[in-house]
Amino acid sequence: MQISFTCFAAFLLLTSSLLFAQTALDVDPMLGADKGGNVFVGPTLPFGMAKPGPDYGDNEGNAGWKATGDLNGFSQLHVSGTGGGPKYGNILIQPQVGKADPAHSASPRKGEHVEVGYYAVTLADSGIHAEVTTARRTPIYRFTYPQSGERTLLVDVGHLLMRRHDSPHRYHESQVVYSTEVHVISPTEIAGMQASVMGWNIQTTPMRVYFYLLTDTPATSSGTWEDGKTVRAGSRTAAYKMPFTMATLPNPPAPIVSTGAYLTFAPGQKPVMAKVGISFVSIEQAKKNALDEISGFDFDDTRYAAVGAWNKALSPVNIKGGTKSERQQFATGLYHSMLMPVDRTGENPLWSSSAPYYDDFYCIWDTFRSSTPLLTLLDQKRVVSILQSLLDIQDHDHFFLDGRSGNFSGRTQGGSDAEMMFTDAFLKHLPGLDWERVYGAMVHDADVNSPEPVRFGRGDMADWKQLGYLSIEHSDPAGGPDRPGSRSMEYAANDYAVALMAHGLHHDADAQKFLTRAQNWKKLWDPDAVDHTEGGDVRGFIWIRHADGKWKENFDPHLVGTWYQDNFYEATTWTYSLYVPQDVRELIKTTGGASAFKHRLDLFFAPDIAGRYRYDVGNEPGFLSPYLYNWIGQQSSTAKRIRSILPASYHTGTGGLPGNDDSGAMGSFLVFNQLGFFPVAAQDVYLIGSPTFPQSTLHLANGKTFSILAENTSTANIYVEKVTWNGKPYDRSWFTHEQLMNGGELHLTMTDHPVHWETGAPPPSMSDKPGTIQTP
Repeated sequence: MQISFTCFAAFLLLTSSLLFAQTALDVDPMLGADKGGNVFVGPTLPFGMAKPGPDYGDNEGNAGWKATGDLNGFSQLHVSGTGGGPKYGNILIQPQVGKADPAHSASPRKGEHVEVGYYAVTLADSGIHAEVTTARRTPIYRFTYPQSGERTLLVDVGHLLMRRHDSPHRYHESQVVYSTEVHVISPTEIAGMQASVMGWNIQTTPMRVYFYLLTDTPATSSGTWEDGKTVRAGSRTAAYKMPFTMATLPNPPAPIVSTGAYLTFAPGQKPVMAKVGISFVSIEQAKKNALDEISGFDFDDTRYAAVGAWNKALSPVNIKGGTKSERQQFATGLYHSMLMPVDRTGENPLWSSSAPYYDDFYCIWDTFRSSTPLLTLLDQKRVVSILQSLLDIQDHDHFFLDGRSGNFSGRTQGGSDAEMMFTDAFLKHLPGLDWERVYGAMVHDADVNSPEPVRFGRGDMADWKQLGYLSIEHSDPAGGPDRPGSRSMEYAANDYAVALMAHGLHHDADAQKFLTRAQNWKKLWDPDAVDHTEGGDVRGFIWIRHADGKWKENFDPHLVGTWYQDNFYEATTWTYSLYVPQDVRELIKTTGGASAFKHRLDLFFAPDIAGRYRYDVGNEPGFLSPYLYNWIGQQSSTAKRIRSILPASYHTGTGGLPGNDDSGAMGSFLVFNQLGFFPVAAQDVYLIGSPTFPQSTLHLANGKTFSILAENTSTANIYVEKVTWNGKPYDRSWFTHEQLMNGGELHLTMTDHPVHWETGAPPPSMSDKPGTIQTP
């Protein structure tokens, strides 16, 4: 059945106003699509596998969409918010008027319309109106052609999103088509497979994507094409095989491969409906997905179901007040945090398991600090499923992954940050996990040298255990350096996470061992390193060392880089010298005390500092930095920083994010800060900030509610004057997960000038009582 858009909008409005404070109506899927945000704009479900959407221009957009360029068609799989080389863009379909002509199928766009669960655009050259929505593994399209002329639907099985230039890294990051096959089964059916390699995670084992396309309209003719896009009318099969080995792949990568099939329909007024079942297992599974997930070709019911799924996913948190822009940013941040990783349970082609299966961790380095803690508050069952999947993958890879896409682990951006996720869940008492089994996997991950540390686990463990840092000489298994400064800092934080779990499970000797290793950050603290800043000299920084203990020559506070260099990953020493979440107390002491620490922080957040030299809101290692003031009794400075960072870095529109959304990391950072508190990842602690909204309420998994009231909050009233918890005075600038889960009301009275409200003891640190594990 076809229901008018007016009825559909009324349905959404009724759902939003009666059931939830903020729902799919408040989300703008286009927010952050441009200017490097790279979010996915097409329809999908929460953590949904199918992500059908448009691919524009040069096909180099990470999520397909670009602000300029012609529409090349709609591919069925995408990532969201990523940087580096693109991934996916598989199985492109494109409507066309007249005879099949795949070489000239791109078209200018007009009239783009995007909502949660729905994308529509008109092909300006032909007047075809294309609409798409999706079930979990099956997109469905409605193509309305002009009433005269033949109507054609192209299926390009060789299409991928690519990065066709030289890579500055050791490996190029562009995807390469490994092989394809396509079959015209009947006048309404096309099926096939595409295998690809490479992409950002340097995939060396081919990823196979199977599809089954079914239309509601029989074709009057059909055919195929192979490389070169020469149509072969009447042909029923086409195929391609890469003429390279993995060892001889060219760089820049191989040329674009086009292999496909088409159906041509007689002229008619009725739209052509097409659904595309997708599978990573087989064509048979793809067909089953198409037939089981969507009844017939019911586009509108599929769209309603997608919106309903999002309304349910967004419903645990309600907000009141704020501007329309702030509410839209908030809802969209929630939405972006639920796009990845992807639930592919039942679609694992590598092994059979009763455990859930998730893919597209892109990467945990980005998401463990804010996205996972947010999801823990909104959907504990989902977090448990994701962790069960990570543990199952570890059983087969033998190490925890940091990144994974296309059923292939890689790449590791920092340390073993899955350990942070598991400890976060352990301390917050999430059910459904065998914690002794988890702990055994964590200890293996933390102690055993990975044979492929760029893919999973840790590398350079001999240096870490013997020297207490990763040396310039040995941090890359292939010889030479690979981000030794930043990885050392992350290993120390990771080891504290292992120590916390060891302590909780009464493995006391292990707890002490990892507690000692968590202090290794001090072995990279160079007390003589100095930066001559506009606010005076700042002395003492994390720096990089050779295997013989000597410091890297010529201290450079501006040094930042990426892979295979003696540097810090995506930030400078300014950021990593503040990244000691396990022991902020000792960090303060090391920097010279509270006054010197505040001066350092003030300079770190100084305005008009270009690039990544100091604070960069778009880089995750600095997420906790605005809250470090809470450890020195200066919560008003935390409030000031947060309330200046958000409006300067986030806004509505396609350029509304401060860089890559990083699989929802930027969105979840915004959400926590608008709520008015922020987690210390892998610890049972939240830090009080400065709420955007007068009232926010979380509906918790245990049936209780937790509300944050910010009386008088406004763009001027950003400072906390006094605090009560359930009506009683509260004298700390932090609280625990247990307190939050007990429910109640945190009431903040806000004012327009800094006020020193009594914050009592600072948040916990490892060195509060030296040699012991600290718990709130």
